[in-house]
Amino acid sequence: MQFSRTHFTGSIGRALSILLLLWLSPLLLQAQSPPAEPLSKDIVNWNRLPDLPNPAGVAGAFVGRAGDALIVAGGANFPGAPPWENGSKVYHDQIYILQKDTSGYRWLSDPDLKLPHPLAYGATIRDGESLLLIGGTDGTEVKRNVYRLKWNPGEESIGIRELPPLPRPLAFMGATRLNDRVYVAGGQHSLASPGASKSFWQLDLSQQGEDLNWEFLPAWPGAARVLPVAAGQHKGDTPYFFLFSGRNVNPDGSMEVLSDAYRYNIKSSEWESLEPIAHNLHGNGRSVMGGTAIATGDAHILIFGGDPGDALVERLQISARIDSLNNRMATVSRPSQKGALQEQVDQLNRQLLSNLQQEQPFSRDILSYHTITDTYDKIGELPTPAPVTTRAVQWDEDILIASGEIRPGVRSANIWRGQIEARTPTFGWVNYAALGLYGLILVGMGIYFSRRENATDDYFLAGNRIPWWAAGISIYATQLSAITFISTPVLSFADNWIVFIAYFTIFLMAPVVIYFYLPFFRRLNVTSAYEYLEKRFHLGVRLFGSISFILFQLGRMSVVVFLPALTLTAILDMNIYAAIVLMGLLAIVYTTLGGIEAVIWSDVLQVVILISGILYSLYFITDYVGGLDVVYTTAVANEKLQFLELDFSFTALATWSIFLGSFALQFGPYTTDQAVIQRYLTTEDEKSAADSIWTNGIISIPTGFLFFALGTCFYVFYKLNPEFLSVGMQNDQVFPLFIGQQLPVGFAGLLIAGIFSASMSSLDSSMHSIATVATVDFYQRFVPASRESTRLRLARWVTVAVGALGTLIACLLASFPIQSLYFFFQEIIGLLSSALAGIFILGIFTQRTHGTGALTGAAISLIALYFVKFHTPIHFYIYPLIGIPVCVITGYLVSLFLPDHGKKLENLTYRTLVAKSP
Repeated sequence: MQFSRTHFTGSIGRALSILLLLWLSPLLLQAQSPPAEPLSKDIVNWNRLPDLPNPAGVAGAFVGRAGDALIVAGGANFPGAPPWENGSKVYHDQIYILQKDTSGYRWLSDPDLKLPHPLAYGATIRDGESLLLIGGTDGTEVKRNVYRLKWNPGEESIGIRELPPLPRPLAFMGATRLNDRVYVAGGQHSLASPGASKSFWQLDLSQQGEDLNWEFLPAWPGAARVLPVAAGQHKGDTPYFFLFSGRNVNPDGSMEVLSDAYRYNIKSSEWESLEPIAHNLHGNGRSVMGGTAIATGDAHILIFGGDPGDALVERLQISARIDSLNNRMATVSRPSQKGALQEQVDQLNRQLLSNLQQEQPFSRDILSYHTITDTYDKIGELPTPAPVTTRAVQWDEDILIASGEIRPGVRSANIWRGQIEARTPTFGWVNYAALGLYGLILVGMGIYFSRRENATDDYFLAGNRIPWWAAGISIYATQLSAITFISTPVLSFADNWIVFIAYFTIFLMAPVVIYFYLPFFRRLNVTSAYEYLEKRFHLGVRLFGSISFILFQLGRMSVVVFLPALTLTAILDMNIYAAIVLMGLLAIVYTTLGGIEAVIWSDVLQVVILISGILYSLYFITDYVGGLDVVYTTAVANEKLQFLELDFSFTALATWSIFLGSFALQFGPYTTDQAVIQRYLTTEDEKSAADSIWTNGIISIPTGFLFFALGTCFYVFYKLNPEFLSVGMQNDQVFPLFIGQQLPVGFAGLLIAGIFSASMSSLDSSMHSIATVATVDFYQRFVPASRESTRLRLARWVTVAVGALGTLIACLLASFPIQSLYFFFQEIIGLLSSALAGIFILGIFTQRTHGTGALTGAAISLIALYFVKFHTPIHFYIYPLIGIPVCVITGYLVSLFLPDHGKKLENLTYRTLVAKSP
């Protein structure tokens, strides 16, 4: 049966309209559905491990994981009697090792495993297979020592060596590690003078020998403190040191319980004040002094317990009244007056003893602090009685809390293991059905279009049957991908709108492509863009271009498969590797069957669904939080709408580098990328191709605005409703979490299907374009007499192989932590596409450049970018501003100084092919 182009396009349009109507029906029927229940309540489950061999327990011990063992070293306790019974405090040097094997957990308690001297109340930092033991006290003086303690499991021995000491003695401080730097804050310098300090120091562990020294940093703006809680975590892509609570001890011994919090920007070396701890839970701040914290996910810090300070304040008040009464007794002489005063003192002493002996003086709360929204949420409780002056340790997926002080003067030998229960929204059979239906539609499109793929021209270029608007949307969808759809809103969610200006460069690139590159490629009459490089230079340049493109696309494929798989795991109870394989298989099937037509029309379908999903999400959030004015005022109050950053910085995000770098970055995909150039060639004529490019450029700005608006709305939604955040989530999961948790049934399933399609639209484009390059630039080039049917069959097999390889690489990528997939992807493009963009500029717009010069320029460009990446702090947005000019200038200069090979350039440069045309 024959189809006319009009009939075919109309059929596709009707199909898209019907599917969109089905998709919107849940929106119309369930727009007022209530929000989901919060995910983050009581999600930590505790069980008890074997007790510490010291039955009295210890407080202030050095606790940390080294290799596959938990180390508890030193500490202090009252082994004979509690302090109110005149018991003496004893400091210890014993080291205990908790090991895990197939039979469970067991303690190694060897009397020979000891610290150099008794020590407690210092800081513990993990350093690979070792622990750093920093400062502390032995009960007589505060120490400066820093030890590196290494556990040797084979020999069951401990190795200890000294590192550079602290600038001053320090104990009762907070400490954490960020990358290679150790940060120490607060504490007490002397036992004789109990005043708290504002010390803030860092140690760069990447330094060696004499360069390894402590460095003074500026102190936070608040009060001095002891027993603070410290943690290191990111806010967006910026690392921060966080400091919570503690208590201020004045030189006269008086105390002030603190509930304030601060963060130190590692990049700018500046402190910022935060809201008081747990202000959004109870309206007032609370103290967590003596507690412990760990960072989890991209933006969460878990704070365990701590002393709320109520009992401490009461003890101080009682003690002050006792002192006052004792002073009065010393001034009176009448026995009756002394007796009355003594009775009051005895009553206060009983109250003081009751205070010391209360069952649970310390908080059991586990607070989740989210660094982006600056909000707290209670996610569970510690087992009772809750300890302080110990340390939470991450051990694989578990959290271990060892020993600690459970009441003033009383320690516990308990070792607790906590496990965070992964809770996902209820996706439901309707959503699963919508997801499955979408997959079947894609496969059906592949089968339908496979009937039309009778030659490589059909498989690679769709026989020039694609209408301009579909080609334009497909170009947009190819560059959109799930990375853009999921990760772009994260930019304004985690930071602000500074990167939005990059979307204008896509529009500005349109006339460059239309007036210079499009007519050139259309008139060359090539299938692969890299065919041109052999005609213009020689075979070596063509192979360099083809291989560079293939390697880049394989890397790209791995990212665009990994991201929707991450989406699945945020919403569904599915292993991330299973999700990656599922997405890869589905894309392989319909791309292999339907060729470029299936790819383009699935792109159109995907864009319609995704943009509609953004619009509904914006409507839902603004309606839920109380209107656009609430969104705007909350965003402005928290500086979320910043659009420009006018600093002239080469190392941080700045408007000039984002704009110029993004514009240079567009030369990669729009002038050298087979996946995009191939779409120029699928339309009927050059005018239609130009219209498709304008379509892509025009829709990029408003859709970019929607992405950033959505991210701001996410910030406001979760700022006002922190209980809906999933503890330990990655920032790139915020949109998937919102979809699965908040959107109506059916609608969520189709939107998730659209996200998968966004990923697969990029995946299928990469697969198909690699198959094109492999078939045309390698097989057809070296086997020119091959049959058409053989090349078509080969192209399909290459599609399968490339899809499988990209899926495998995505599985490997899933094992690496990446702060921002958007920036990670931009960095890959900047590094790998610059040399190829430079080669095409040399070939098209210069007359004197030859193949040797072009390859030399590309090589020098890659070397320069390697140096910039690994040996300078230059921001990745500047990479293409370096890589492209280096390639062009070097290639041209080398061509000037080396002999020309005399290659004829007729119809091979812009001047001879386009400029001379009427």
